Amino acid sequence: MSFSDSEYARLLYRRQFILGPRFAENLGTWKRYAIADGLCLTVHPDLPVTVAADQDRALLLLGYLLDPYHPDHDDAAVLDGILRDISVPADIFPRTSTLGGRWILILADRGETWLLNDPMGLRQVVYTADALPDLWCASQPGTIAEELGLKPDQEVMEGLVDTPEYRDALEYWWPGDLSPYAGVKHLLPNRYLDLKRRSVHRFWPDHRLDRIKVGECIEKGAKVLQGMMESASRRFDLAHTVTAGWDSRTALSACKTVSPDIFYFTMVYFNKTVKTPDIHLSGVLLSRLGLERHLIVCADSMDPEFAEVYKKNVWGAHDGWGAIAQGMYDRYPENRVCIKGNGSGVLKCRYRQGWDKECNGELLADLADLGPMKTNRMTIEHFDRWLSEARDASVRSGVHILDLFYQEQRMARRQGMSELEWDIVQEVLIPWNSRELIAAGFSVEGRCRRSRHPLIQHGIIRALWPELLTEPVNPPPGIKGVAAALLWQAGLWPFDRDF
Repeated sequence: MSFSDSEYARLLYRRQFILGPRFAENLGTWKRYAIADGLCLTVHPDLPVTVAADQDRALLLLGYLLDPYHPDHDDAAVLDGILRDISVPADIFPRTSTLGGRWILILADRGETWLLNDPMGLRQVVYTADALPDLWCASQPGTIAEELGLKPDQEVMEGLVDTPEYRDALEYWWPGDLSPYAGVKHLLPNRYLDLKRRSVHRFWPDHRLDRIKVGECIEKGAKVLQGMMESASRRFDLAHTVTAGWDSRTALSACKTVSPDIFYFTMVYFNKTVKTPDIHLSGVLLSRLGLERHLIVCADSMDPEFAEVYKKNVWGAHDGWGAIAQGMYDRYPENRVCIKGNGSGVLKCRYRQGWDKECNGELLADLADLGPMKTNRMTIEHFDRWLSEARDASVRSGVHILDLFYQEQRMARRQGMSELEWDIVQEVLIPWNSRELIAAGFSVEGRCRRSRHPLIQHGIIRALWPELLTEPVNPPPGIKGVAAALLWQAGLWPFDRDF
């Protein structure tokens, strides 16, 4: 594999941005926008930018927004609606609660200039804190470091990056708001960045959430998810990564009305084979529905040429994820937005096993699937720092601290990093990335959201596309083929299907 100069330039920092007191001169082919307070925005050509203005107010969108209640609205219509409905800058928080997509908004209104991103932080933002003289924001810290000539923080390198645990971790994710550079921090979800004062403020959860029953959450989830897919299908050519799991199956159920136009695929990577349930059952299911399934087989490692641009694209990019990205670069259809089931843990209470334990950084590191990094001192320290700030929001809202941990750490820092790395090959749609859906999931009692007995997801599938339940979901280890099908049809796992 070898890249032409134009292809290398297209892939480098693809779908990323950088914002600061001047335009990034070394990114000469990128789009440029002058915004409030003398700030200059430089944007990769493949990252959409939409601007709306109303007298002395302006709203700029990076990425895309979906309105499930008005699926015919494009980004411009959604922005116009937001500006029309807000009277003061803080109105933007409730006004965006029902919206999906993967986005960053910059609001200039009445002397205020604020930046916020989507509820799971999947359109990442990093920013320079007061330790550095000027405010800079970007998709990832490497572009800020390149612009300012920064060197990695020696304490972070010695305490984390250069440790054997970090080198041995296949899918490690960064804790808290930590970055590899002193003075550069990660903007976490549920917060906005005041660009004028260089300060971060939490805005959600801002009140106590009322408890709702499983049935109400199912009804809300089905309506919103279907609206998201209707909206997306009118804007994009879609793809859907299909596995044998609940998350993928639930996302698929929302696609029934638009299903013939979607490119369905399953990834074969790491230790998966054609006999793995993700591979085998997804093919059987789609065939039963009369839909074509494609396999994307990934090599064990990246080619050197692809690795060069992939590793430069994002500081700390994962080698394992890079092998998957190259498989998509080689075989994934260009310009299709990929629907993924990640994020549905808001409906499943992923860390339920820790609810009755004393919550501290050590517990979070243990729960977080960090592999060898779960004992790393710096990881635990930054989880403790996140806890010290998030506890008040948890107490005030009644949202369990481990639910907030899933949203603000696992999704924003792990899944957000995954989407950032894979921006080189695809744009994604995570259908649960809506504050309204997240709030609905968090409002259901934890005992009704067990991961092994996902009542809400099961109910959404039954409501939207019940035929998807004809094939087993997540067969127990060691149970395959006919035995799995018979147990599933008999309702012997994962629960009585007529709950």
